[in-house]
Amino acid sequence: MTALPAGLRSVNAQSLHDHGLIVRDPSALAGTLRFERPGWVFAHRLKNCSIGAFTFFNAAGKTSVYRTRLGRYSQIGESSIIGPPEHPMDWFSSHPFAFTRPDEVPVMYELDDFARLAPTADAGESWASQQVNDTVVGHEAYIGAGAFIKRGVTIGDGAVVGAGSIVTRDVPPFAIVVGSPAKVVRQRFSDAIVERLLALQWWNYDLAPWRDQVDFSEVEPTLEFLEDCLASGALEPLVPDTFELRARAGGYDIRRLERPLYHTRRMPHTRCA
Repeated sequence: MTALPAGLRSVNAQSLHDHGLIVRDPSALAGTLRFERPGWVFAHRLKNCSIGAFTFFNAAGKTSVYRTRLGRYSQIGESSIIGPPEHPMDWFSSHPFAFTRPDEVPVMYELDDFARLAPTADAGESWASQQVNDTVVGHEAYIGAGAFIKRGVTIGDGAVVGAGSIVTRDVPPFAIVVGSPAKVVRQRFSDAIVERLLALQWWNYDLAPWRDQVDFSEVEPTLEFLEDCLASGALEPLVPDTFELRARAGGYDIRRLERPLYHTRRMPHTRCA
């Protein structure tokens, strides 16, 4: 058996639960996944992504997400496609044989017919490997069922993408967009409330100690309470265990990361009035 690099250890789908990640379909994970616990992945494909704490894919195994950084408390609906690979439109051919390498699409090149077209070892870097425009889904963003989000787009914190929307441009924080192409129809809250929410960044803090003291259906009272707690130093930063997961045949290799994907400065604890 080949020894694993330092810090890595092998786990299976069942033991991922103990690391704070629920994976309904193990074959959905490809490449590398960095995650803060807890997370719930019920997707068709999740390749080379990172997900913040409490993010979930309630997607009936039908959503595909590629090279995307998802914040905390993100919510991904069924049959969504986020950050899919793109093809060069100005090349002689837009087919993958022209712009990929066998190690990037190994399943395709397993067939001799495709392998005959494979670039040689001295062909240099592929076009696909040079495309580094990651997609970003912000904290507490909501992606409706059947949405399509173009690679490289940023969905702002608290934004909502309506079901079936095609998003080709960045979406401002706490905006609601719908349509094809998606356009802003309104904000979730007033400018003043949005400004306060972005200043608070509540997703960076542990809300569990305060769950019985606020009504999360009430925006202004909850916001004011948490602002007071932050000002007094009573809000404790959320510091979840964080891991890097690498998919491989028959299981996963996992290692603990030194710090969360998202973090804020720890403040001294006092009581919140």
